Amino acid sequence: MFDDKFRVCFADTPHGLELHQRIRYQVFCLEKGFEDPAAFSRERETDAWDDQAAHFVVQDKRSGQWVAATRVVLPHPSRKLPVETLQSIEPPIELPPDARVGEISRFCIINAKEIEVAPVSVAVQDELARWDIGSVASRERFEVILGMLRAVAIFSLKRDIDYCYMLITPPFVRLLRKLGVVLHQAGAPVEYRGKRSPYMADMRESIQNMIGRSREVKKLFARARLSYVRISKVVQDPEVELVSEFSPEHSLFNETLFRETVLQPEE
Repeated sequence: MFDDKFRVCFADTPHGLELHQRIRYQVFCLEKGFEDPAAFSRERETDAWDDQAAHFVVQDKRSGQWVAATRVVLPHPSRKLPVETLQSIEPPIELPPDARVGEISRFCIINAKEIEVAPVSVAVQDELARWDIGSVASRERFEVILGMLRAVAIFSLKRDIDYCYMLITPPFVRLLRKLGVVLHQAGAPVEYRGKRSPYMADMRESIQNMIGRSREVKKLFARARLSYVRISKVVQDPEVELVSEFSPEHSLFNETLFRETVLQPEE
């Protein structure tokens, strides 16, 4: 089970963001060669949307190492989402007038057998400074993907983001659809780190579809309290597990899908 071995952390501190960027550097610069390592002298892959995104990092609880990352770029009234800067994008489905649309990006898992750990820039008394980046065994990649999908789905729906764009490769599209993620193509393929196509994911419908296909995935979402924990809480208590307390007042609580699992945002 994912929750027995891993946890997803919402990177709500400067060091949490640094961890996220170090994982991206490892995957996108060193492993895949998508970006020039020389362009990032601090060994942290960054971009213009880091300050508009909610960042998530995955920790292997057995070793304390950080092994994967993803983010949700949040909607902004005066800034485009990353995918909207590449080509003309049109919502492939009719959206409610007040729909909030985000973008899931920088989805990455470290696969390297040997990791060159970049130095961290925080004081050693910070508990996170004693943890390095690591890698995920091939047999556990599927679990980590599901854990990250659960985290970004719950985080997004709690903030009324019902739809998210993704710019993804054909193999990843096939994997997500196999899991039950509902994807609608939103534009023509583009050349960006290889051939990728823009899709819009319906977050609520995707969860419903995913839990309908697999008993194990249904169990995973039934433990929504474990979707993610703030990294600032991990610094205070490395054993912390829950993101927040239940709240019957939250609008999602009355939906059958989330009954007894949905959490109240702290913001």
